[in-house]
Amino acid sequence: MSSEIPSQFTHSVKFEETAKGVRISIHVHANSGALARNEALLLYLRTREDCVQDDIPLAPMEISK
Repeated sequence: MSSEIPSQFTHSVKFEETAKGVRISIHVHANSGALARNEALLLYLRTREDCVQDDIPLAPMEISK
């Protein structure tokens, strides 16, 4: 029998300082994929907006192939 242990916190934000600026990592726990995606996107956009308003340089997105 598998029982899921609820997390005390459902959202987390991590800032990693790099030579090119701050990298934002978002983690969201939710009961559905759609809810998790929506919450993660909103949290990322608001966090990014706060960084821009506070003149915190953001590291460029790096896309690996």
